[in-house]
Amino acid sequence: MKTMVQDLTLYLGVLRRVGYTMTVGMMKGNEREKLHQLYQFYSKKTNGEDITPEDPYILPKTDVFELLHNDIAKYEGVYECGFGHTTEFELKVISNLVKELQPKTIFEIGTFQGRTTLNLALNSGEDTKIVTLDLPEDNLDEAKYKVEEGEVRYIKKSRSGERFLEHPLRSKITQVFGDSATFDFSPYRKSMDLIFIDGSHAYDYVVNDTLKALEMVRPGGVILWHDYTNWEGVRRALNEFFQGDARFKKLKHIGGTSIALLETK
Repeated sequence: MKTMVQDLTLYLGVLRRVGYTMTVGMMKGNEREKLHQLYQFYSKKTNGEDITPEDPYILPKTDVFELLHNDIAKYEGVYECGFGHTTEFELKVISNLVKELQPKTIFEIGTFQGRTTLNLALNSGEDTKIVTLDLPEDNLDEAKYKVEEGEVRYIKKSRSGERFLEHPLRSKITQVFGDSATFDFSPYRKSMDLIFIDGSHAYDYVVNDTLKALEMVRPGGVILWHDYTNWEGVRRALNEFFQGDARFKKLKHIGGTSIALLETK
């Protein structure tokens, strides 16, 4: 009887989570992940396994108000938050960080439609140079590592960077193409003030892109990762770096977003 009550309670909890996630919770990036965890937990319980779910997000949290003084950024397309994009709030956090830090050089791994790229350009100085790297659709089958199945649609798009291609700030942005696992990053070594990693979310690519970012970032520069709370490959890679590599001891998760941040020495 006790087991039946426990299972019923858990089942009702899953239903409640479904209702929340499909309504108000859809605005929060980590709700789908929480729902997935509950389903996994319930499935294991019904198979006779005694599993206690653990919080997989181990990075210390910072808050946007610890990083920014106020909302001073400019925006374009901030409310357009479809699949593959940063959320409205995440884009505001990134834009305000750029406005505050005023980096002279920025490297972005993963262009997609160029929405974030454009807002990096809007909030940086007139002489800031932005480089954005994207994997062309034609190179997908030749990629060194396997990408996640759910992100193939972000690679197969009509035009990479379409948001900024006809924009007046296009002159600040240099588009480069290739597989980040084999791309030659050597021209950018130790020269980037800010790096934004939002390419493939597969574990091998996150590890690769992170190590390449460390080679490019200048001392005192900042590295940002998107989707720490949304993709298992990102979370696993960053958790491992945080726990096992002293260079990542200051790695933090920005509360209310899926963004992780590292201020380098």
